[in-house]
Amino acid sequence: MSEYKPVTESEMEEFRDLLKRCPEGTMDALLTYRETNSPEALNTFLIGCIKRHAEDEYHDTLDSGGREVSFIDDLGIDSMTMMEIVMMVESCLDIQIDNQDLMSVRTLGDLDAYLKKTLN
Repeated sequence: MSEYKPVTESEMEEFRDLLKRCPEGTMDALLTYRETNSPEALNTFLIGCIKRHAEDEYHDTLDSGGREVSFIDDLGIDSMTMMEIVMMVESCLDIQIDNQDLMSVRTLGDLDAYLKKTLN
């Protein structure tokens, strides 16, 4: 996503529905990212999406673990939950993540690097 793309009212409704159980600030981060391409906003949005699907006990790990946090080993996220996260991210960022590419995404850093490559 290299240029500003205004969010339509129908997209806003879809985002509200998709992100309704995400932590506060997730929707704002998505909108900021869509407007500015800010890496910090993208990171905040991703963390919010992951927290929405991760057990509460893993939220501190997400907040403090950095790029090397493993979805499976550190957050207990299984492949089905990972697919739910991916579908949410795809819908909100208007991208398609290839299943083969997803196989190599094991950590937050992997996801961040993949999305930065895909979105630019």
